[in-house]
Amino acid sequence: MRWQRIVLSCLLGVSLHGAALGQQSPSAVGAAPVNPSAKQEKKAPPAQPSAKPKPAPEPEEPQKSVSDPDAELQIAVQQAGNDNEALIRNLEAYLVRYPDSPRRMPIYRALAQSEMQVHNQKSALEYAEKVIVIQPEDSQTMYLAAMILEKAPDEASQLHGMDYDTRLIERVAKADPESRPQQMTLDDWQAGRKKFTMELYVLRGRAERHLHKNEEAVKDLTAGFHLQPSADAALNLGEIAEQEKHADEAIRQYAYAFILAGEDQETAALNQNALRLRMGNLWRFTHDSNAGLGDILLGAFDKNKEMAKADQAEAPVYNKGVTDPLQFTMRQVDGKGSAKLADHRGKILILNFWTSWCAYCRTMENLLGDVRAKISSHDDVVTLAVNADEDETLAAPFLAEQKVEGTVIFADGLDHAFHVESIPTVIVLDRAGKVVYRAQGYAPDGFVDAVSAAITKALAAPTQ
Repeated sequence: MRWQRIVLSCLLGVSLHGAALGQQSPSAVGAAPVNPSAKQEKKAPPAQPSAKPKPAPEPEEPQKSVSDPDAELQIAVQQAGNDNEALIRNLEAYLVRYPDSPRRMPIYRALAQSEMQVHNQKSALEYAEKVIVIQPEDSQTMYLAAMILEKAPDEASQLHGMDYDTRLIERVAKADPESRPQQMTLDDWQAGRKKFTMELYVLRGRAERHLHKNEEAVKDLTAGFHLQPSADAALNLGEIAEQEKHADEAIRQYAYAFILAGEDQETAALNQNALRLRMGNLWRFTHDSNAGLGDILLGAFDKNKEMAKADQAEAPVYNKGVTDPLQFTMRQVDGKGSAKLADHRGKILILNFWTSWCAYCRTMENLLGDVRAKISSHDDVVTLAVNADEDETLAAPFLAEQKVEGTVIFADGLDHAFHVESIPTVIVLDRAGKVVYRAQGYAPDGFVDAVSAAITKALAAPTQ
């Protein structure tokens, strides 16, 4: 477990005796160490006949046992291995033997975490509080204590945990990014701070719910959700709304929780099936059927994507401020240049909007091939294959296995300019750049004839 690796690395910082420990049997803990002055007996040299026997030496007085606290601590940890209960026994026995050990802070932390792992929250809290008394700036242990207190049934514990939450929120807000570890990037540090702050707001919001302070809870849960969308925050907001008879708001929050619970592995404890049943029951109770619930779920999905996108680094905006699509300049997918719609003025232009994930786009390409075959005698018809993938890196692998006719370009805002809402979409522009045909979505029946007719008509129209 990750926490245990951290704790053990902390404890094993005493490994200055590690080499010697590797040669010492664990069963020798507490036994008197080997007398370092005792050496292997050597054979006596041959006796000299003329020499008088020397008196026998006085027996050496036995040496007293010399304890090594650091070595004993390391052996206590190594003997426990991954057994939390054994680690607890060994560390508690060590503290009885060395109550004033300079290592007691990491020992208390290890005990608090181990007690949590064996579901002994009372003892975990006791050790966490010992750490906080000695080192009040230990945010990790304070957060652990706050989580334990939030689950306690009594009001005093809830208030105590909320005090820890508040102190941590203030502390994180004042954190200096320059104090981060050297190996951590600024982006990672900021992302970690945002996530931790979200968790603190949600934790305090849950405690406020337990104390029936719903107004304060909604403020904290909403603040946490806006920092980083959280299934836990949405679920609690939904339960408060349902409790207060605001059914539509409750359904909306349950929809967020349903979507987020499926995306985040850390929220696997939130059962999507249970959320779906709760949301469906409430919807049917207030709307008499399931009709319309799908729109709520789609809206929650889109909103979640929008918020996630806002958290990402700002992507470059192409054709910003250009209002006329005919003045757009789009990048070619192969990186070899750009394409301007204005360069094709006076010709008939076919815009084929596609994405790598669109299965129908492959079939649409075949249909467009049939269209081109019907109008092959005209050389003033140009096709632009417009990639509308959000992740541009997906375009090249798609093109490697699927041949697409025409100049292949990135949308660079062209999809928004022409209000493309479904993929695939095919648009035909006449010589003046006016839309004379649009097929939004996949509808193959009659497509080839309809597009060919629109192109033929545009070709026959007098040039303006």
